[in-house]
Amino acid sequence: MVHTRADIRDGAARRALEGVDVLWHLGAQVWRGRDQESVNVGGTANVLAGRPARVVLASSAAVYGAHPDNPVPLREADAARPNHECAYARQKLASEGLARDAAPTAVVRVAAVLGPHADPRVARAARGYRVVVPAAHSRLGLQFLDEQDAARGLLEAGMRAATGTWNLAPPDWLDAPDVAAITGGRVLRLPLRALMACSEAAYRARLLPFGADRACLLSGPLALDASAAREDLGWASTQSSAEVLARAVGRYPVR
Repeated sequence: MVHTRADIRDGAARRALEGVDVLWHLGAQVWRGRDQESVNVGGTANVLAGRPARVVLASSAAVYGAHPDNPVPLREADAARPNHECAYARQKLASEGLARDAAPTAVVRVAAVLGPHADPRVARAARGYRVVVPAAHSRLGLQFLDEQDAARGLLEAGMRAATGTWNLAPPDWLDAPDVAAITGGRVLRLPLRALMACSEAAYRARLLPFGADRACLLSGPLALDASAAREDLGWASTQSSAEVLARAVGRYPVR
């Protein structure tokens, strides 16, 4: 095994990946910043320039967008409509197009991932549900995927030489009262504009790891149907959304 450590935008990364049989492209800057687009879109273009034979792209449920009129659950054939405020989702959708144009590609749209190695800011946001569960819509359709289940799905997509688009998510989804029942928090319903403004203010005050870019994902249901992954990849989650969230906030087992 040869290990190369390089910025995803650098020539060193491209050269290290030249001509690989399968590129599992997981690199992304999840949180907003000055260089987010250059990493997520420019970095994707850079590694694809190495001309991999096949690509497995880790995308996100956020590309569908959270909208009040979303079907529940969302299937791969449903339109991708990223929320305007979520630059990460727009960049992931752009990366999907780049990958498909470059090589045979498996796009894997993953629900929110939690586990011992989850992004610390994602874990922090989940623990915040122990205090308050914000909601801007009567239906949220929140899903939480165990990190090991996410890894298995991405691996299967590459090992099976699959091309297409697949959702990875547990079969259940949670509304605000469900989350509150698991975490012990209190549901706080606000108009969407107020919720995003409060989130943005808290982000700027460094009280939250996100602002309107993530609060917008509470504006409608965002639950994924993963039955195609089960049929095509032989994949199924081993834990429910309720179980994954309960573990993340230290309230396992779920009754």
